[in-house]
Amino acid sequence: MKTFFRVVPALVAVFVAALLFVFFSPDYGVYMVRSESMKPTIEMGDMVVTGPAGGVLSPEIGPGAIVTYQMGDILVTHRVLSVDGGILTTKGDAVEDPDSHTVETSQVVGVYLFRIPRLGYVHAFMHTRPGLLLLFILAGVLVASIIREIVRESRHGAQCDVGR
Repeated sequence: MKTFFRVVPALVAVFVAALLFVFFSPDYGVYMVRSESMKPTIEMGDMVVTGPAGGVLSPEIGPGAIVTYQMGDILVTHRVLSVDGGILTTKGDAVEDPDSHTVETSQVVGVYLFRIPRLGYVHAFMHTRPGLLLLFILAGVLVASIIREIVRESRHGAQCDVGR
């Protein structure tokens, strides 16, 4: 059981570190999916992680690849149907017809790597007042717990020194 309580926090720490790397790296991105156009592959509320085209972790842009691209003020994540020079024809998996507009490769901000189911809802909630309040409360509880443990350890250490 002790191994479980050591392994799980380590795995969570690695996962959080990887997400922070992706979030702060200029070549990678994390985006919330706000529609059902890619259902069932990607659900509304999922977080999509993207990487650079042809990068270490991501494939080249080609038919079948899922890309996130800039269309005006919004980001769209759709599957590539065809590539003609630098022009992409895209389509959502849940939609029968291809998108009415073509996409230039310069509009692509990333190639789909993986999704984190429903994390987008948490992300959206954390950008509300109740979400921020909850975040501060949880952070306060965590800090108080750490301080309490430090005080407990220092008292225990002081008691051990007195008995010697």
